Amino acid sequence: MTEKTIKAKQKHLKFKHRPKKSQARTFSQEELKLAIMCEARALSFSLPIAEVIADSTANSVAQWVMKRPAITEDDLNRRVAKEIAKYNDDLAYVYQNRGKII
Repeated sequence: MTEKTIKAKQKHLKFKHRPKKSQARTFSQEELKLAIMCEARALSFSLPIAEVIADSTANSVAQWVMKRPAITEDDLNRRVAKEIAKYNDDLAYVYQNRGKII
């Protein structure tokens, strides 16, 4: 290997191991509805019931979000789970722990 290729590899390896910076995201009521509906359907909820739960939850969470200048993703997930728990505790638990092995 030439010195030039060794330096290029080292440069490439430097950038590969840097932690990624968090990016600010905007709240999307439609994405939230879709996520809730997916979890509800995974628990075998009927489509109309899943839509009602998702719509009601997304609307109340959207009102909560609008009152705050910034929120963390964890705050949002806790609030969504709290709102879903009004309708079904199992769905709230599954939503809050999605992406984890339960």
